[in-house]
Amino acid sequence: MNVDTIKTIDNAIKEIWCNNIKSDYENFSLLKEDTLKNSFYFHLRNKLTDRFLEVNRLKMYTEYYHDGLRADLVIAQLCEEPGLNGHLRNDVVDILAVVEMKYKYDTNDDPFKKDIVKVQNYIKKLNYKNCLYYLAFIHEVVNPVKEYSWLTQRDLKWACR
Repeated sequence: MNVDTIKTIDNAIKEIWCNNIKSDYENFSLLKEDTLKNSFYFHLRNKLTDRFLEVNRLKMYTEYYHDGLRADLVIAQLCEEPGLNGHLRNDVVDILAVVEMKYKYDTNDDPFKKDIVKVQNYIKKLNYKNCLYYLAFIHEVVNPVKEYSWLTQRDLKWACR
């Protein structure tokens, strides 16, 4: 896979997280983790365009299962003639991006830590040298330790009311 394609995917994912998902969150469009996944998929699919995906033989799959690991979202490259190898999973020749998402309200860090370990396991087990890995987390909780909180005093007043 060429570097420009990977950069396009990387830039799209980062732009969607920083702009579209942020906007969806601020506009109360994200209820739980599934709506986060749906929103992310929608924006990524539109941002990358049908033409880009087609030219590069790329597909986006949710809940992608591979060797005991299940990723929330992957961008996969298919072989030149998909459909001739039995099951579609046999047509995947490369994984270019893995996105693991988590959206939790007022809970401890354990679900997030599990996803971090999950992504570390992907990195160890998946043999895709071009693959980019992302953690997309929304954790609606105020951290009482000031050094670990990114909220300003104004934000804290709003968040705690």
